[in-house]
Amino acid sequence: MTTASKVEWRRLLLQRRRHLTHEQRQRQTRAMAVHLLKRVLPQLNTDGLVAGYVAMAHEPDVVPHLQGSVAMALPAVCEGQLHLRRWSWGEPLEPDDCGVPAPRVTARVVEPNSVGLLLIPAVAMHPDGFRLGYGGGWYDRLLSRPAWSRRPSLGVCFSCCAGIPFSPEPWDRPLHGQLTEEGVQWRRKPQAVTA
Repeated sequence: MTTASKVEWRRLLLQRRRHLTHEQRQRQTRAMAVHLLKRVLPQLNTDGLVAGYVAMAHEPDVVPHLQGSVAMALPAVCEGQLHLRRWSWGEPLEPDDCGVPAPRVTARVVEPNSVGLLLIPAVAMHPDGFRLGYGGGWYDRLLSRPAWSRRPSLGVCFSCCAGIPFSPEPWDRPLHGQLTEEGVQWRRKPQAVTA
């Protein structure tokens, strides 16, 4: 299926993800959180924010497992641009311009240098670090800005959706690595990572 379009891959892999049982998704997500807390975050040697996401459509929901361990930012699409906004545990979320739960418009937009790690949800990950998302291109546009492209970034997906040979487009931006329940694989280690 290597010649399949991204649309075909997306359909197939969303179906594959849906076929995981609730218990499988919960168990695998907990394993991802353990990898983050015990291996990734200590290696980053940073006090920066972790930019997470609000899980939807059977995505790994790692953010709740980080509660009390890290300061957070969450994505919000506003006026045709993806921003990351500061968010504290328990603060209410409201729909952004795409209808996705996000911090309120009054929440402070964070600068790239205050973010220690970007966790980016992925329908699938390519062996070369490219992410297959939902087709909106929001994260690719964010990562096309040099200050954001230098921030450590991990695509988050279940291992059944990793290593997928879809054909990246010229505008796709590779991430530093991927996080699955099996661990973290760095494609290229960001400067802040020591091991």
